[in-house]
Formats: sequence, structure tokens, C-alpha cells
Amino acid sequence: MHTLGSNCLLFLGTPQPVAVRRVSRLVATSSWSNLHAIGLIESVWDQKFGTPRQGSLAPDARANLTLDLPGGLCAGHALEGIEEFSHVWLIWAFSLNKNTATNSKVRVPRLRGRRAGLFATRSPYRPNPIGLSLVKLEGVDGDTLQLSGVDLVDGTPIIDIKPYVPQYDSPLAMPGGLGESSVRIAPWLEEVQTESLEVDFSPAANRALQDQKGALLCDSEVFRRTLVQCLESDPRPLYRWRRERTACSSDYQVQIDGIAAHCRFERAADGTERVLVEQIFPAST
Repeated sequence: MHTLGSNCLLFLGTPQPVAVRRVSRLVATSSWSNLHAIGLIESVWDQKFGTPRQGSLAPDARANLTLDLPGGLCAGHALEGIEEFSHVWLIWAFSLNKNTATNSKVRVPRLRGRRAGLFATRSPYRPNPIGLSLVKLEGVDGDTLQLSGVDLVDGTPIIDIKPYVPQYDSPLAMPGGLGESSVRIAPWLEEVQTESLEVDFSPAANRALQDQKGALLCDSEVFRRTLVQCLESDPRPLYRWRRERTACSSDYQVQIDGIAAHCRFERAADGTERVLVEQIFPAST
């Protein structure tokens, strides 16, 4: 039995009148105001531009999450045992979104402008701006999680953490031997071929790379890999890609872990594209 106020009782398993269900919905909705961030992520992605659409596109991207729990909860006790898992789910808020969902259908980047239903996509513009990411747990240091494969902008509020358990979270690993035939995805995901862009570095960028150190990416080779992973998946927003698809080149600046990279997207006569990293320098200059 679940109580809603002093005059309303809900019995589990019993169909409820429409009016009672509406009251239940209102109570559930009002409880959202009690959500608290449990920490702000410290990520290599300094800006929205360049942040990968999925963490799996940038497995070398690092982040730290230091917990700041409400209600006097002890972070160390709350994290006890999480080090036994290789991956965790992060539930987080799209804190940089300026707009909520205004259309029931959205343009999908992989479809280069074709539309799909909002809930058939991973568009950040949703009725409730909440994101879900699967990340690798590299280690635990006191009240801090060390993560990789992140797709979150620095300072993103984290709402919750849950361990990844394959037999619960992956249909292929669930008991019963379901196999691959039990899992299906939208046909357009299989039809669309996403080729990685070729990424090259100028001699000047290669020289400057050796002198740069970030807060999370202290090794120049790890920084290079993270930058390549960012650029080869084409971070340009769809509207810019559509505007520039006939241009010979376009310039962008990506900022990762306090280091800026000036890049040129070049298009050959046959339509193939590559990215040239021309300069690398501290983002503060």
C-alpha cells in the first residue's frame, strides 16, 4: 500500500480511477524538485563543440567525478565496492541546453538532415533534459571516480551513478540464450555508413604538441589520440555541415583539457574530406 497524502490511499496492483492516477502523477512530478546533483564532472571536454556524440567515439577521453553528496551522506561509504566494476552508467543533466524539445521529430546527424521521432534518437533536446552515458571506470581515489570514454562537457551535473551489469543491461548477455537475433535497431543505423575523417598534423602542430600538458591528459600521445578521436568523427554541427558541404575548406578551433587546436576541414574535388591540425597552443592565449 502506498499513501498519497492523508486522504488518498493507493493499493498496488489495483486499477485506480483516472482522478487518482492524475494525483499520483502530480505528486511524482513535484518530487523532481528534490533532485540534487551528486557532483560536477571534471572533463577534458572544455566546450560543447568537439564533445563526442557518444563516449565510445573517444575511448581515451578522461574525466574525474568527485562526489559532493547531499544530506550528510558519506561519499567514501557510498562508493564502497564500485571499484569491482569495469563500467558505470552516469545519469546527468544537459545543463548547457538553452532550449527544450520543441519538435516531435528531429534531424539526425547521421542521416545528414533527415528526420526521425524524438524518442527514436539521442537528441539532447528532450522534454526532460537528462542524459545517460556508459563510461569506463579506471579507478577510485577516495571520493573521486576516475573515468574514460566520456562524452560530457566539463562541469556537467551528475544526478546518479549505477554499475554496469551485462546480464541485466545487455540483451546479448541476459539469461535464456536470446542471441543477436533478439536485438534489433532502426534500419537507418545499419544503412548509414559513417566513415572516419582522415586527420593530419602540420609540422608546427607536431612540435607544439610535445610542449603541451593538460590537467587530465598529461601525456602528449594520449592527448593526440583524444584529439584525433574527436576530429575523425566530425564534430561539426549539422547546420554547419549543410552550409559548408560545397566549400573547399572551413576553419574550426577545438579546446580539449585547456589546450586549443586550430583545425581546417578540407574537401577534395572528389568530395572526400580530411582534417588538418594546423596549430596547437594553450587555450588561455
